[in-house]
Amino acid sequence: MRLLDMLAYWSKGTHTTYQSKLRVIRRFEARHDLKILRPTPLLRPPGGPDIQLMWCQEAYSLRPSTKRFDRDVALTLTFGTIRQLRSAASQYFAWDMMTTHPTSVVLTTDKHLIGQPCRPTDGFSSTLHSRGMMARIGDDSRPSIALLDSQVRAFDDELNFRFLQAQNVSAQREFALAGLANLTLWLGWLRTSECFGITWADCTILDPARGPEMDLPIGCGAVAFRLAPETKSNRVSRPDVLIAYQTTSGLHIGKWLYRAQAHVGFAHSLIFTNINGSPWTSHYFRRAHLYPFLYSRQALGDPYLTPFSGEKGNSIEEKFWSLHCYRRGARSHVSRGGKFGLHRFKKATQV
Repeated sequence: MRLLDMLAYWSKGTHTTYQSKLRVIRRFEARHDLKILRPTPLLRPPGGPDIQLMWCQEAYSLRPSTKRFDRDVALTLTFGTIRQLRSAASQYFAWDMMTTHPTSVVLTTDKHLIGQPCRPTDGFSSTLHSRGMMARIGDDSRPSIALLDSQVRAFDDELNFRFLQAQNVSAQREFALAGLANLTLWLGWLRTSECFGITWADCTILDPARGPEMDLPIGCGAVAFRLAPETKSNRVSRPDVLIAYQTTSGLHIGKWLYRAQAHVGFAHSLIFTNINGSPWTSHYFRRAHLYPFLYSRQALGDPYLTPFSGEKGNSIEEKFWSLHCYRRGARSHVSRGGKFGLHRFKKATQV
């Protein structure tokens, strides 16, 4: 029965087709006195734990099932139940191999165990320990709540109003950088370190009148940020982030860049710095600008922010605990479908 089940791996039609092809090979062997199909001589019948496990499965398959569709007809076990014997034996053999050869057994990505020398950190024992710890402790992250497009636009409008109403240069400087950070994080999908690590030397402004210089139509400008090599997996290259000078929906990052240049200048290599030269951080931007704005929106009855009552674990600070809220919100905004597409002006591309 074991041999019959092994033969059943191929269909009956496959066996029939291959027999005619095997006859062709044998006739070729006889005609030219060659040997292609050479059976390996066996000194004894094949044996081993694999064959004995097959016998165990065959015997287990004869046991009656407890499930019955008819009172008078007893059904045998399903293959899914029988297959569990192989899975249980596989776990046993894997543990035995790991114990006897701790640094010579590797678990591949397709869950096959390969016997070969490896680094201790790549061994099966290390893999079991790491994944077991992950199962016990869990690896669920606590992502920040996503910002909405309407909130980013309202924030942009408020910062623009406060910039125009500012009575001193230092206040204008602060609001110019805040407005630039708001749109850079939203339109560029940058991480905090990428955004606040941009230098003036890595920033290029292409005015709309100069659009043809980058194969753009007249009236279409761009802002380019060159990121540091360590911000990406390939540390050899320095990727460029291109953002429209002014988006179709009206977000105007070019305006904020010129305002920042006028009030910050090139006194510091970093764009986002305080007057004393210290760099901006996620904590500073959130505490000084984002949180006050979100609280003002909540006071105006923003239904998205109303559930955050301020209790422990349910406050704006705890829900928007990092600037990843910009990346999450921007990704959701351009990827969600809609019957009329009212949530966006242009579908995002793969590039």
